[in-house]
Amino acid sequence: MGFFAGCLILYVVGGSQVMGGDIPAWQAVLPVAVLCTATALRSVAPPVAVAVGTLTVTVETTSSGGLGPVLIYTDLLYAAALYGAPWLCRLLQVGTVTATLATTVVLVLTGDRSEGVTTGVIVALLLISPVWTGVLIRNHKERADSERQRAAQINRLAELDRKTVLQTERTRMARELHDLVANHLSAIAIHSSAVLSLTESKVSGEGAAEDDPVLRALAVIRENSVQGLAEMRRMVVLLRSDRGVDDDWDRPQLNALGALVEQARPAADAAALTLHTEFPERFPEVSSVIEVTAYRIVQEALTNVLKHASSGRVRIRCEAGAEQLTISVDSPLTLPDGRVRQRPVEQLTTGAGAGLTGMSERAALVGGIFDAGPDRTAPGRWRVRAVLPLTQNS
Repeated sequence: MGFFAGCLILYVVGGSQVMGGDIPAWQAVLPVAVLCTATALRSVAPPVAVAVGTLTVTVETTSSGGLGPVLIYTDLLYAAALYGAPWLCRLLQVGTVTATLATTVVLVLTGDRSEGVTTGVIVALLLISPVWTGVLIRNHKERADSERQRAAQINRLAELDRKTVLQTERTRMARELHDLVANHLSAIAIHSSAVLSLTESKVSGEGAAEDDPVLRALAVIRENSVQGLAEMRRMVVLLRSDRGVDDDWDRPQLNALGALVEQARPAADAAALTLHTEFPERFPEVSSVIEVTAYRIVQEALTNVLKHASSGRVRIRCEAGAEQLTISVDSPLTLPDGRVRQRPVEQLTTGAGAGLTGMSERAALVGGIFDAGPDRTAPGRWRVRAVLPLTQNS
């Protein structure tokens, strides 16, 4: 429509001479309408558009030689060179050059030389220039597309290399865990079971086996070593598999917190600790990462309580709000008379502070808040508190 309107303006302003001499209006407008129709097909059917345009311009040039059809034809050549098939693009390059040279030679041989050369330059500008401009832009687009595909391929190869390196490292970690930690846990479980059996056989006749603190300690050691070995084996299997970090396979659950506390109760009784839990009747639905984080924080907090707390009451609370999950574990730091309870076993279980650091890092990774220290509202007590969002932050 734009070309058609422009040619009509040329006809009105410049008169019939601009459109091809003293000809009727319909004869000036008809080739313009045909070329505009061909232009509408330049993207979907470039060969048809070029064929119709070439035929129309040839007839128009030999009959009247109007300016409007030639201008529309240059855009048609440019679009065909840019969007057409490769064979059409090559044909246009050869054809326009051949037509320009042939026209120039014929005009030079049959007429004035300078006029023939000038006309040849004009024909070159009208035919060769739009075609070669379209070819240059086409080459740039193809080169850009090729570079984008190459960059995407490099990114895919880099991602494959990253996954390969990650899987190799996970396999190495699994092998180290199995060869070092799992073997030691297996040795602890085997030897504790053997010692427990021997000790039970010696004291069985005395009737005091159930109250023997040595037997209770050995039973706790065996139970924890067996459970630790089972968790270690599950971790080894997970590291050797190709599952992602968000996989729900065999993950700890909030509903298992009660069982976790019950498992720690024998060791707490041996240390004169009373475990008191305050859990909701039904835990909310949370993402797997939040669920694992909450479970591991409670697990590590209980471990620290068994290692360092003085005798007394330990409260493990879990409160589920509308947007967050609050976990708190508070334990006694001192005895009722103000003295810190000294336990010989503490000399063997004193850690390096990695447990608090790990809990803090777990909470931070999901966008939560963690703090641990003396409870200001209850002097003489130590509190571990974590506030986790119900949905994992992205």
